[in-house]
Amino acid sequence: MAIYWPSATAAFIAAHVLANLVWIGALLSEALLLARAAWLSDPAQAGVFARRIHLSLAVPAFLASLGAGGARLFYAHREYAAMPWMYAKLAFAVGVIVMHHLIGARARRVADGEVEAASSAWALGWLTLALSAGAVLFAVAKSIP
Repeated sequence: MAIYWPSATAAFIAAHVLANLVWIGALLSEALLLARAAWLSDPAQAGVFARRIHLSLAVPAFLASLGAGGARLFYAHREYAAMPWMYAKLAFAVGVIVMHHLIGARARRVADGEVEAASSAWALGWLTLALSAGAVLFAVAKSIP
């Protein structure tokens, strides 16, 4: 019986998808914590916990996603350059990166005691989910004939 190892392409795509799963989950968790901060006895604690999630999960997963996706693009840049769906997927991904920074900054501000910064965190969470769904739609649609 032979054991087959996945190709580098499959390994990069799998690493990219797994990192995105952790990254988006961490961002949504942060947004949920921040959105509920006003109802806590110590709202800054929600910011501290959200900041911890950001630094221990969201940032490493973002870097892993960027690395795996970048490696895949590096090795197949000519193929991806000819695929129009990739530009739309990357536009949605840039939107998620913006949300990553906005949510992380909100977490830091709330952790520093600026509770008002958490007031619209729920909207950032929904926007992150919508942008992620857009990126997933284009990634999946390209693989279906």
